[in-house]
Amino acid sequence: NVYYSERNNLSNIRTQGVDYKDFIESGFLGWIANAHDMRGEYGKAIQFYEESLQMATSRSSKESKKETALTLNRLGSLTRELGRYEEAMDYHKRALSIQKNSSQSVAKAMTAETCVLMGMVKAKTGEYSTALNLFEDAVLTLKDALGEKHLSVTKTLAQIGQLHFQLSSYVEAFANLEEAERIQLETVGEMNRDTLETQALLGRVLTATGEYDSASTKLNSVVEKQQSLFGANHPSIAESNQFIAENFLEQGMSTEARGVYVEVYNMRKTFFTMDQIQMAESMVDVIRARNGRPERALAIYRNAMDVYREYLPDDHVLIGRLLVYEGDAHAELLEFPTSIELYEKARKIFRKSVGDCAIDSAQVAVNMGKVLLRKCDYDGAKEEFNAALSHYNQLLPENHPKVSSTLSLLGRVEEEEALCV
Repeated sequence: NVYYSERNNLSNIRTQGVDYKDFIESGFLGWIANAHDMRGEYGKAIQFYEESLQMATSRSSKESKKETALTLNRLGSLTRELGRYEEAMDYHKRALSIQKNSSQSVAKAMTAETCVLMGMVKAKTGEYSTALNLFEDAVLTLKDALGEKHLSVTKTLAQIGQLHFQLSSYVEAFANLEEAERIQLETVGEMNRDTLETQALLGRVLTATGEYDSASTKLNSVVEKQQSLFGANHPSIAESNQFIAENFLEQGMSTEARGVYVEVYNMRKTFFTMDQIQMAESMVDVIRARNGRPERALAIYRNAMDVYREYLPDDHVLIGRLLVYEGDAHAELLEFPTSIELYEKARKIFRKSVGDCAIDSAQVAVNMGKVLLRKCDYDGAKEEFNAALSHYNQLLPENHPKVSSTLSLLGRVEEEEALCV
């Protein structure tokens, strides 16, 4: 109702000669932009915030400078959602410059919040160490300035948790996300956008640690509440559904995973264009959940790689994963030298981006070991499987399916080697 009434007010003001400057200063334009944001219409929200920014920068009061910084940060967040990371960082840097010139009492918390937003951009571009430093410094400042139960504190804790997830530090990820969820449930409740995003991330950690039923319960509850909050379609709902599909795929339920991935793809088409990361990622998800079509998969992977390289640095973890998927497709075509070459490229990326002891590094070792086993390189296969097992034992519970499956592969090497003697 707010959205449509304010759109009508804006239309009337523009056509009936009402003082447009007064209208802007009343805050209505920001409400309209926020309504578009809540509906997942990031491009439209950007248009309204850009207009609001032009008006704010034309004024020179302290309050207008504060509003300018806030608007710059909103624009940064929205352009980040669209994958425009350099542009997003520029907005946040401009906001930070304004805030640092404000009074110390005001600037302390606001600059910390801006640093969190900058860290979110750095996390998207794979600069995990820089992002983590920004988050950890900011959360201390925010706790001191705003109190431990402020929403900005919980959002930062959630970002720290998400970053630890990316680095395969699941204990730390769960602890930070659980603390964020606890405070959010106490303060803003369960029907809150940030609470639901935190819970979706918790579901993703549960999937990674092999607690598939708990993850499924958590994620399906999140989607149900997000649909009540946003309606049937929204980028956040698509992301939560992506996590549900991920849960299916981790259990080997590729048919169920593919069905949900297709839903995610169709939902994202409403909000993103085909040359954006979200759509490329969805295309990759759909085809990798469908076995037996390696040629088709390779074509999709190459198209996705073009999109990824447009937005991401060459050593980004997503590019590394895509190289692994390409290697898997070539292995399915029995093109083992090409597979090995692609796995080695991916391994170098993972070593640089997330470190040797990470789930991605372990997965590429498993896939490499499978190819070497098919080539009857038993020593090489055992080396790869043992390396993967070493990573899994450090990162995962001892009863995790990835541990047992890798042990089975090692047993298979012994069996096939014995038969060859």
